[in-house]
Amino acid sequence: RKGKSSSSSSPSSSSSWDGLSPERRRLLRHHLHLRSSGWIQDPSGKWVKDGNAEFDSDEDEPPALPPT
Repeated sequence: RKGKSSSSSSPSSSSSWDGLSPERRRLLRHHLHLRSSGWIQDPSGKWVKDGNAEFDSDEDEPPALPPT
């Protein structure tokens, strides 16, 4: 997994975000938040709970994208 870490401190790691629009950054951050919260996307693109993740609540739907 070398070179794929999102916590890398190399200067080039932040440059990949530089060319993105604010809306695209917001969508990517939301995607990363869902992934880190235990949600995964099925082949159709729908967010479903990861069976191996623990959830604090009984929510059946992932959190909505926050407003701008």
